Amino acid sequence: MSFSTLETFPIMPHRNLVVIILACIASLACYKKTQRNRYASLFSEAMEQVMIRYVDPVEPRTLFEGAMSGMLRRLDTYSAYVGPAEYREFQESLELEFGGIGIEVEVNSETERLTVLSPVFDTPAYKAGLLAGDTILNVNGQSTEGFSVQDAVRLLRGAVGSQVTLTIQHPGDEESTDVTLSRSRIKVPSVLGDARLPDSRWSFVLEEDSRIGYIRLTTFGEHTIEELRNSLKTLEDANVQALILDLRNNAGGLLDVAVSTCDMFLREGVIVTTRGRGGSVRETQEASRNNLFGEAEIPMAVIVNKYSASASEITAACLQDHDRAIVIGERTWGKGTVQNVIELEMGRSILKLTTATYWRPSGRNIHRSADLSEDDDWGVIPDEGFLVKLGEKELEQVLKQRRDRDYQVESGNESDPDNPASKAAPVSQNSGRSEPSSIQLAEGLPSDQDHEEPVIDRQLQSAINYLQGCLEGN
Repeated sequence: MSFSTLETFPIMPHRNLVVIILACIASLACYKKTQRNRYASLFSEAMEQVMIRYVDPVEPRTLFEGAMSGMLRRLDTYSAYVGPAEYREFQESLELEFGGIGIEVEVNSETERLTVLSPVFDTPAYKAGLLAGDTILNVNGQSTEGFSVQDAVRLLRGAVGSQVTLTIQHPGDEESTDVTLSRSRIKVPSVLGDARLPDSRWSFVLEEDSRIGYIRLTTFGEHTIEELRNSLKTLEDANVQALILDLRNNAGGLLDVAVSTCDMFLREGVIVTTRGRGGSVRETQEASRNNLFGEAEIPMAVIVNKYSASASEITAACLQDHDRAIVIGERTWGKGTVQNVIELEMGRSILKLTTATYWRPSGRNIHRSADLSEDDDWGVIPDEGFLVKLGEKELEQVLKQRRDRDYQVESGNESDPDNPASKAAPVSQNSGRSEPSSIQLAEGLPSDQDHEEPVIDRQLQSAINYLQGCLEGN
């Protein structure tokens, strides 16, 4: 007879089992974390090898910042690492006061070269004749090929009074030109009018037709809303009946400023939606009616061109989608991404990281990604019948003529600075704007109009014709 025996083992206490399970979970988490960060050790090893073996001595900080910049640059043209040396300049750019030459630049996605989006009014670059669309080939003899915007900022800004030499190529020109500029303290005005008054204020009443207001937004900065409210108050006092909002060559700025700008002209509805990873809606901005410009919705025209980007595209798209304004000009740049500022090193440096995309009230995206062509839907396209393209030479002439006009002051209308009527320039039907008898050129500034035939700004003229038709009931 055989017997089988059943061995018994003591039952593990419940507390011990829980401890083992938690330990397993912790171990798994550590393993996952190790897998996720395994490149950190490779990066550290690579830095060490470079410092030991590279032909010239190199600082660890230099290697670190170069690696950070390269990593962010691989993501997209708008993400960037801003080190301690450039962080103050970045803050100054948001405050719209800094030392430099006064240009807005971006990397052209087609040429991959630095392109001037807009020279800032009354700055060294503006006075020297730099124009939207100019390509910056070199800065102080250093090629800009492969440059990021942050690279450009680092070289273009410097001590007030110091000089910088740019090699510029105008669109369509085969030869390049060297331009030497003296850096100055840049204060960026963001709201400009149609003409300068004798006291240097802007007239926001259109010279061609005193029923029409004309406002140029050069950027969307911290002081833009206050400046815009003041200009709109001037137009209300002058009883204008229509408005042109000129966003050409406006490279963008702060999202909340673009939202507040749209809010001034909308009674209700979505202004812009931001979406994060996977298309999830992060935030929807809507009109509040708290800042509405006037009770009557006067007819509006918004002028844009291929150098209108980001916040200016959000503004134009919103007003177009709500049928609040006709958009005139050319398709815009196509920047519809959101960059968040993430502090590093206790606020000494930052990541400027693309974290979301802008979407129009109609549900379409503004951004032109690398895989989109001219036939795809991106940017802001003018309304049907209002596509007005300017050739490169024509655009250059228009910009030069505008630059000359910005330094002219109106003569005569000096009777009463508090009288809105005195703020309006004389009405003229000449869209070429060649009336030397009513214009005084600011002393010491050259004028291309002295030796060139005036050119009609066809985009502006199209806006004027449209609004005059609205006012006359056509």
